[in-house]
Amino acid sequence: MPVKHALLALLAQRDLTGYELKVRFERTLGDFWQLNSGQVYSTLERLRRGGLVTRQKETGSIERSRYTLLPRGRRQLERWIATPAPRLRPVRDPLYVKLVFTPPERTPALLGSFVAETRRYGDAVETLGALVAREPLSPTGRARWLVAEATRLQYDAQLRWLATVRRVLDGAGVTPIAAPEREPSARRGTLRALPASRNEADAVRSRRRRGAQANVATTTESTGVTPAAARR
Repeated sequence: MPVKHALLALLAQRDLTGYELKVRFERTLGDFWQLNSGQVYSTLERLRRGGLVTRQKETGSIERSRYTLLPRGRRQLERWIATPAPRLRPVRDPLYVKLVFTPPERTPALLGSFVAETRRYGDAVETLGALVAREPLSPTGRARWLVAEATRLQYDAQLRWLATVRRVLDGAGVTPIAAPEREPSARRGTLRALPASRNEADAVRSRRRRGAQANVATTTESTGVTPAAARR
């Protein structure tokens, strides 16, 4: 369980409260993975019952509990760091389920919905591409950069798969039905179809590159992530 071991790793640095653990986790991975408070405290309680951490209650104007890593917890953390993952991560994407269980007569509507997915992944790839344009020098910055680059590569692979879906289903004579427009803003106007050829795909990517700065600004406003933060 990665959250459990992430909390152990943070406690290996210093004693922390549950709130401080949540803040430190999201300071590093919050762009990609958020925790809720209930998850943090339930995990800490399991660690305490397992003899991996201990809890000390602090009295004052605000009563709170501070957690300390025990030797058993430190040994488990070291084993986790040195042990390869036991299996490949399962591939469970809702798009795969939608593709498999859509009846043939509804395939045009399915392709129309995939147009919106293509736009979403394309915007994300452009934004992340700007964030990882320069590799940082600090150890913490390098770790954050590698996570952002992993996400970019996964989204780029999903884009290529969506293009393959269009190519295969187009070969079966299917014409996509455009997905309905959900927002009236200029940025979310008529959804673009997937490129039908390599030249058209290149043209679409060129237009996206020109809009990368706007995408970065939008992502920064909504998530608080900046290119400088990714490089630290």
